[in-house]
Amino acid sequence: MITFILFQEGEQRWIGTVARSLNLLNTIFGPMSKVYGIGRCAKMTYEMWKELLEDEEVVQKERKPDLGLVFMIDRDVDYITPMCSQVVYEGLVDDIFRIKCGSVEFGPEVTSSDRSVKILLNSQDKVFGEIRNEHFSNVFSFLSQKARNLQSQYDKRRGMDIKQMKTFVSQELKGLKQEHRMLSLHIGACESIMKKKTKQDFQELLKTEHSLLEGFDIRECINLIEEHINRQVSPIESLRLLCLLSLTENGLIAKDYRSLKTQYLQSYGSEHLLTFSNLKRAGLLTEQTPTEALTAVESRVGKLVTDKAVGKLTDAFSSLAKKSHFRGISKKLGLIPRVDGDYDLKTPRDMAYVFSGAYIPLSCKIMEHVLVRKSWAGLEEVMRLLNNIEFSEQLTERNSFQDSYRTIVVVFLGGCTFSEISALRFLGKEIGYRFVFLTTAITNSARILESMTETKS
Repeated sequence: MITFILFQEGEQRWIGTVARSLNLLNTIFGPMSKVYGIGRCAKMTYEMWKELLEDEEVVQKERKPDLGLVFMIDRDVDYITPMCSQVVYEGLVDDIFRIKCGSVEFGPEVTSSDRSVKILLNSQDKVFGEIRNEHFSNVFSFLSQKARNLQSQYDKRRGMDIKQMKTFVSQELKGLKQEHRMLSLHIGACESIMKKKTKQDFQELLKTEHSLLEGFDIRECINLIEEHINRQVSPIESLRLLCLLSLTENGLIAKDYRSLKTQYLQSYGSEHLLTFSNLKRAGLLTEQTPTEALTAVESRVGKLVTDKAVGKLTDAFSSLAKKSHFRGISKKLGLIPRVDGDYDLKTPRDMAYVFSGAYIPLSCKIMEHVLVRKSWAGLEEVMRLLNNIEFSEQLTERNSFQDSYRTIVVVFLGGCTFSEISALRFLGKEIGYRFVFLTTAITNSARILESMTETKS
C-alpha cells in the first residue's frame, strides 16, 4: 500500500515520518557521516531531514558513532526485483504465509494439528537465524542435519549419573525442546511451501522469469503468460508476469498490450480496466508508442508475408525502434551473471544467489557500486536510463572513527523485499559492511499489485 501511495497517488505524508526517524537515529547513534541517495522521494526526505538537523542545535558528544553512512533509495528505481519470485527462505515464508511485524502465523497444514501457531521470526529462533538468508534448495539439507545434531544431544542422557542428569535438565533440556519445536515448525513450513509451489508449476514460472530477465525467447514467454491468464491460474500471478514483461522490455508493443489486456479482462473481469490504469500510472505495465515510420514499413511488409510472419517482423521492428532501458542497465552493471555450467547455490559467489543465480537485484548492485567506489562515478549512463535523481552529501567532517563507517543505514522508500535484505547481508560479509535496514514497509509482488488492483465491491 505504501508503494501505491508514494509513487502512484503522489501522497507524501510518509516522507516526514522517515525524515524524523532518521533524525532520531542520528541523535541517538550518530553523528552519521555521509548520505547517498537516489530517487525523487529520497531527495525530498533528505531535504526535510537536513532542515531538522539544522534546526536542532545539539552538541554532539565526542564519542564513537554507532552508525556511519546512509543510503536512501526509492522503490520505483527498481520495480523489477519485487516482481521476481523469491527463493530465499524468509522471502518464501513471506510470500506464502505473510510475515507481519516480524511474526508469522503457521496454520494446521504446518503444525500438523487442529490449531495455528504464531511465532516471532528473529535471531532468538536459532533455526530460523541460520536458514533465513539461505536459498530454499539448501534449507532441507540444513534442517536434516540440525535434526541429527539435536538427536545426538538428546542421546547424551544415556549413561549419565544423577548429578549429570540434573545439570542436563536444568541447563540444556529446555533449550533443546524449544529448538526442537522450532525445527518441527520450519520443516512443516518447508513442506507446505513445496506443495504450494509444485501446484503453481514453480519451475516453469522461474524459467519464464529468467528468460524475461535475459531477453531470450520473449514470444514463448508471452505464450506462457497467455496460457496462465486463460487457465485463470491466479489474477495476481498473471499481473506479475505481465509487469515483469513490461519492465524488462521497456513496455509492451501495441498489439501484445491490447491482446493481453483483452484476455486478462475476459478471464478476471472488466473491473480490472482500472487495475490496468493504475499499473500504467505507476509505470509497471505500459504500452510502447512505435514511430510512424516503422508502422508504415510494417504495413507494407505485412502485405507481402503471412500473418504469422507479420507478428515476428513487428517484434523485430519494435526492437529496432527502442533500446530497452533494463537491457542497457543490466549490461552496464552486469546484473545477469555469466557462469560456466550450473550456478553453485551452496557456496554462492555473488548476490545473484537470491534469484537462483539468474539476476542480481538492481537496487543492491547500485549500492555495491557506490560503496566500493565511494561515489556515483561510473553510473552516469545508468542514471540517465533510470531518469532519476542521485545525490550525495557529507554530513560531518569527522574522519577519526573509520570503523563506524562500516555500518550502513539503508533506507527503502516504498518498501523492500526479503530478497534484497538477504542480498545485502551477503554483500556485507563480502566487502566488510554491516547493514541496518529502515523501510516504509516489507513488500513483495503480491502486496504491490494488490494495492493497485480493483476488485468487485
